[in-house]
Amino acid sequence: MSADTTPQTKGATTSAPASLTGRLRLIGPGIVLALASVGASDMITTMNSGAEYGLALIWVFTVGILLKFVLSEAVSRLQMSGDRSLLSHLTSFGGRLFPALFLIAELLVGLFFGAGVIAVTTNILQALFPVLPFWPTAVVVLLSAAILVGIGRYGLVEKAMIGFGIIMFFGIVALAISVLQGQEAQAVAVETMAPTFPNGSIITVMSLIGGVGGATGILAYSYWIREKSWRDAEWKPVVRIDLFISYALVFVFAVAMSAVGAFILYGQGFTIADNDSLFAIADSLVSRIGEVGRIVFLISFLAVVYTSVLGGFSGIAYVTADCIRVLRRYPHQDKLEHEMSAKSVEFRAAIVYLSIATLVIMGLGKPVTLVLIYAAISAFILPVLAIALLVILNRSSVPAALRNKEVSNVLLTICFLLFGFLAVLQVKESVMGLLG
Repeated sequence: MSADTTPQTKGATTSAPASLTGRLRLIGPGIVLALASVGASDMITTMNSGAEYGLALIWVFTVGILLKFVLSEAVSRLQMSGDRSLLSHLTSFGGRLFPALFLIAELLVGLFFGAGVIAVTTNILQALFPVLPFWPTAVVVLLSAAILVGIGRYGLVEKAMIGFGIIMFFGIVALAISVLQGQEAQAVAVETMAPTFPNGSIITVMSLIGGVGGATGILAYSYWIREKSWRDAEWKPVVRIDLFISYALVFVFAVAMSAVGAFILYGQGFTIADNDSLFAIADSLVSRIGEVGRIVFLISFLAVVYTSVLGGFSGIAYVTADCIRVLRRYPHQDKLEHEMSAKSVEFRAAIVYLSIATLVIMGLGKPVTLVLIYAAISAFILPVLAIALLVILNRSSVPAALRNKEVSNVLLTICFLLFGFLAVLQVKESVMGLLG
């Protein structure tokens, strides 16, 4: 095989391919990031946008996707600036502070993440196969994800997610095209194509910008590219192509779901309030495009949610395990005997924690107080990350090819201000919920 198509071994490292074809053959972590970053809540957000504004707010999702591309690209440059894990890099700005903060955030995210996505995945399977009982099915779904991720082989998770991603991609695109048929849908497309500003509300716009794509996935991307041995500056072109494809897929998802919401619900005053409403949408498709449309929607929905289970478990486990590793070993965490590994005790303990938390929270429901605290703390992941990237990636110790340029600094500053504002709004909402 040529160097243009596969990475070549140099001792314990690999060299990046020089050709576009060779780089494209290596993509994978970006697809995992895309699939991990979108879930049921993003389907609700985008379809509600289509139901209320038609196609007029696609520009808002585009801005949000671009900003998250900026953060992910900066995270990858930090990862490639030295053969250390992300949290180890962040100790150069604040010592144990960032590992401690992110550990608290990830433990809270993990407490509630699994319960929501496992329950929804089970509900979709029941909609497809009504004879399935809830709890046994939920346990099987949970165990399948925990075992697949807990084996500790990133490549296995990547292959599984790419398979589900193909189903999701073709399903949602086919669905969007099918609901476009007919003069009424085409009239909605023409009427709402022009970008607009929703009700003059800056808060609505900013919330939608922050609404598609997850914070943990951005953190976890650094671990996924590390598993691929993309560990120095020569891999930057590969990473950028990988991320471009990642966020292109997120964009297609957002546009397709907005289109489905617009062509089915626009002008009806109907809002999708929860996951049950999504099942009602599936049922409504029968009268429009037949039973096949309902099945395609549910299978696409299943792919969206189950890939978010796999990606979420993988991402949370990597970040949590690395936080624990760094806090335990600091400042010697980079010694060879303390290497970050998906087969480590910390990683597998995080999977066990996720599994137990899922079953407990599913059994008890989601305690309102803990949910509000979790939402408030996790909202600060992106602004905190943005300020850290602004500081560290401007240092002379970072290789010149990986340092921030002026454009990067401007965009990261915008990320910090935007996501910081959204975090403040989330804290305000959480405090009001606790007091009310």
